[in-house]
Amino acid sequence: MVKTLALIGLLAATLPPHAAAQGRDSKYVAGIRSGLLVGTMNLSGIDPAFADLEADGPKGAHISGYFLMTRVRQHLWVGIETLVSNSDKTAPTTMNYQAAGPVIELTYGERWFISVGMHAGGLIVNAMARQGAATSEGATSGSFYKGEGLFVAPQVDIGFRFGRSEMGLFVKQVNVFGEADRGGMSEFGSRFIGVRLAVGLKD
Repeated sequence: MVKTLALIGLLAATLPPHAAAQGRDSKYVAGIRSGLLVGTMNLSGIDPAFADLEADGPKGAHISGYFLMTRVRQHLWVGIETLVSNSDKTAPTTMNYQAAGPVIELTYGERWFISVGMHAGGLIVNAMARQGAATSEGATSGSFYKGEGLFVAPQVDIGFRFGRSEMGLFVKQVNVFGEADRGGMSEFGSRFIGVRLAVGLKD
């Protein structure tokens, strides 16, 4: 994260203003997100067999996603984005979910920009609590949960444009809704902080 901030600062100091503003002219933007869990994912609320997942840097739970956006007004962008989250497979309690849905953003700024958006859609989640130590091969026994539902995820991006490229940081709060069996799915809700990389596509 520190290296990313340093790189953004270096680019801001070295690129000419006209080059930095070119990405604003693109009608389409494609990119990726990669973020780490902050706070706690309270999986014990689903079943006492599951442990809560804490923020643990690269070893902890994380998310990634791909997005494609199109500008429909000067500051308004709409598109579609995927959302995949998983945790360390060697931990006693593991989880993952897969999701996708539409996203809408309001973006302001030229060289430096800020975006406020909302991502929503459907998702599939699962969690497993392993019994005993992790094995190097083969299956293990334990408690398992799987569910389907919806998510709503407000997000904020702060970044920098250089040429047609964009680089920045984001905060995303994933709120999960769905099946009420075994405590429901809301315990998969969590906050992530990470890096956003994108490129403007030629019209």
